Amino acid sequence: MKLSHIAASCSLVFAANVFAEPWIGTDDPFLRAAIEQLVSEGAIKRPVNSYPLMWQGIAQDLSMINRNKLSDDGIFALRKVQHALKAAKSGSYSSVKVSGNSEPSNLQSFGERNKHKGNIQGTSVLMGDRVTAKVSIGYSKDATSQKELNYDGSYLAVLYGNWSVSVEQINKWFGPSNDNASLLSNNADPMPGLRLSRLNTDYYGPSFLSFIGPWNFSAFVGQDKYLKNDDKDTLFWAMRFSSTPITGLEVGVNQTAQFDSPDTDHGFGALSDVILTKNKLDNNGINEYNQLTSIDVKYSTRLFNQSIALYGEYAGTNELSFLPEDTMYTLGAEHFFGGQDFLVKSYIEYSDTISNCRYIATLSHCQYQHPYYEQGYAHLGENIAASIGQNVKGLSLSSSYQTTNGYAGFVKLRHMDFEKLDTKRLQLEAGYQQGLFDGLLKLKATTWRDKFANDSDTEFALSGSWEYRF
Repeated sequence: MKLSHIAASCSLVFAANVFAEPWIGTDDPFLRAAIEQLVSEGAIKRPVNSYPLMWQGIAQDLSMINRNKLSDDGIFALRKVQHALKAAKSGSYSSVKVSGNSEPSNLQSFGERNKHKGNIQGTSVLMGDRVTAKVSIGYSKDATSQKELNYDGSYLAVLYGNWSVSVEQINKWFGPSNDNASLLSNNADPMPGLRLSRLNTDYYGPSFLSFIGPWNFSAFVGQDKYLKNDDKDTLFWAMRFSSTPITGLEVGVNQTAQFDSPDTDHGFGALSDVILTKNKLDNNGINEYNQLTSIDVKYSTRLFNQSIALYGEYAGTNELSFLPEDTMYTLGAEHFFGGQDFLVKSYIEYSDTISNCRYIATLSHCQYQHPYYEQGYAHLGENIAASIGQNVKGLSLSSSYQTTNGYAGFVKLRHMDFEKLDTKRLQLEAGYQQGLFDGLLKLKATTWRDKFANDSDTEFALSGSWEYRF
């Protein structure tokens, strides 16, 4: 039985155990901004750059915050996160969401996905003390994944000790990037699979290792699917370890791998090799496992009474050593300001995914291509990681605004240089959201101009969604 079907059936089996959704997903950049602001204040003292982000440690830090020591924008951020936590504890709920896009987006940042022309999604969440189940069923029109029926967002999570074990089909995000996570992002549809995550990131362990501070660990194994071809399903592995050795500093190490391709027959038996980063070489000396690794760092602090953060990710193949090879990188900076009734987050982010493969001359990219994986580093035709794809230099400038009365918006300017295609793109996005008819309305407009060697083309797209919970 396929993992996606297992997730759906298990959710129904455990539906009778009805407390709180255990984690924060990848669809709310405004909640993420509030959490990041509290990290810069030193109010949240644990890793926060792994999504889904577990609630338990965040809730613990919130309960210990001295409001008198927070800035005005810190007070807003605290209220925002407390409100989201209260909603997560509100008990079982259902929702209906309708969304549409004049053109499916091919650039996906952290936030709501826009990879279809039309979609209606029905969701039901049942919460228990140790078990939470979410059943989400949607029907899409002209989705980039070419799927009409989807179970995206569904999961069954069981809490055991300080661990969460979940059978799921949900999006993930590794690292501090806002637009282009190099190894794992929400750019592609979520894979069905099994995930193990630490529930509370407080340090537990030998005293001589206590210098690593609060630490997080998450591991996932799932099915990497091809477009309209179930016979070509492969297996996918992802792991992230992160820690906060000093307040405001988070360091993360990530590992992913594609294995058991249609041209090999390793199955789950190869998982131990993948975890230990062992190579499986064919007769031509090519590693049959597409193993990638990255290291990321983010430091958040208050400087001149302003909240700021600097971050970076360094990624590449994992062939000959623990460190990334044939590397790509992302660098970024964030700034937060506001008052007790609003918060503004601005960031600049530069990504370079150019990689000339020195091991396999026939490939133009080591990370996102591989001779044993026909669609490359992708799931259902979409890159699993950076939305700009391979061999691109991208620069993003963005600012978002949110208020206590529920109004929020953002504006983003992007420039991309597709060097090997001799194409450049300039793109402007603007989005807005507010409550409407007891639901949440989101609208976005995007315009972009592609400049080719001897020509140019300008496009425009609109998207919107409305979600009602009951």
